Order: sequence, then structure tokens, then C-alpha cells
Amino acid sequence: MAIALGISHQSNGRSQPNSRSWNRIYADFIWENRGFVFSFKPWYRIAEDEKEDILEANGDDNPDIYKYMGYFEFSGAYRFHDHEFSFMTRNNLNSDNRGAIQLDWSFPLWGRVRGYAQYFNGYGESLIDYNADIERIGVGILLTDLL
Repeated sequence: MAIALGISHQSNGRSQPNSRSWNRIYADFIWENRGFVFSFKPWYRIAEDEKEDILEANGDDNPDIYKYMGYFEFSGAYRFHDHEFSFMTRNNLNSDNRGAIQLDWSFPLWGRVRGYAQYFNGYGESLIDYNADIERIGVGILLTDLL
């Protein structure tokens, strides 16, 4: 088991009124056993001052982000032969459950280059639309592996 503690700043780098950012303090608890890796990552959002005008640069761009990004992330990965499967889930622990789930699969193509497929459903797929319910399927090329 490993524990990682940290501070995270996430921003979309855009100016007002499209700016989105948040700061968190987190603890990441990581377990590995027989080819499985699991991570439980709870966090505390560092609140910012409230904005009087949405166009102000200073202040909280998205005070309700915790309702959509939740209070923790649980993820895991497993390697089976040359295939790697992983998942991520977030939850706000409320009855409306505006969380997210992501499923990933990487597989060999040629040499060290791998194919990649991903399914995402929920909130917080990106910061600009953190409060929109998104369902997305993606495919691509993977240059490095998690495991």
C-alpha cells in the first residue's frame, strides 16, 4: 500500500466568462495485489471568495463544482496478457448522484504502440462543461501504459 498526499490546481486556462478552475487537497491510497491496482482518492475543495460579477478575474469560477465532481475518485487497473483494463468512478454521495464513470482498454497494435478505447458517462469530463451530463466514446493510440 502507498499513500500520496498533495495539492492539486486544475484550470482550463481560459479567460472570463469561460474560466473554470478549482484547488484541492487530496490523499491517494493505492493498493496493488496480483496484477490489480486500486486507488481511492478523497479530496477537500479549497473554497475561493465569492464573485459579485461573473466577469471578475478574482473569485470562485464554479462554486458548485463539488456537486458534479464529488468528493472522491475510485479507480483500478488490471493487466491480462497484453491487454490493460481500467476504470474510474466519482461520486458526490448525494441522492441525485451526479458522478461519473470511465472505462478504458488498451491493447497491442505493433511494437510498443498500443490501441486505446475509452467510454465516459457522467459529469466533469472537462472543466468547461463540468456541470453537463456527457456520454462519450473515444479511440486512439497509446504511447505509454499505466501498468
